[in-house]
Amino acid sequence: MVREDIQKLVTEATAIRKRAYCPYSNFSVGAALLTEDDSRVFTGCNIENSTLAPSICAERAAISKAVCDGYIKFTKVAVVAHQQEFTAPCGVCRQTLNEFCSSNGDMEIYLSRPTLDKVLCTKLSQILPLSFVSYKKDNVAT
Repeated sequence: MVREDIQKLVTEATAIRKRAYCPYSNFSVGAALLTEDDSRVFTGCNIENSTLAPSICAERAAISKAVCDGYIKFTKVAVVAHQQEFTAPCGVCRQTLNEFCSSNGDMEIYLSRPTLDKVLCTKLSQILPLSFVSYKKDNVAT
């Protein structure tokens, strides 16, 4: 059974997914982020552009909204995409999530399909084991 707080995140990610602007891929994605103090949930959907490069993923759209409102630390993210299997954040989003993860240095990730029948639970540290910011200057041999 999925905890109520996780279910809320997944439900919000599913709802915002319907607002995705994806006329080129028809691959709609929704994301919902929980702030470190558990006070707010920020949602985002993917927004495509015909030249592809300026397109923005749902996770980064949610982070952008949150940062504009003064929030920069998050403990959980739910990602819901439109396909048969679970869709994890892309590499750029993984690194971006890492930049804004909670003070403990990690983030819980919940992946679901639009049917909400199953939720895959993982952590950012599991899907991005050697993140860029993990390389500290004092850890590098000279």
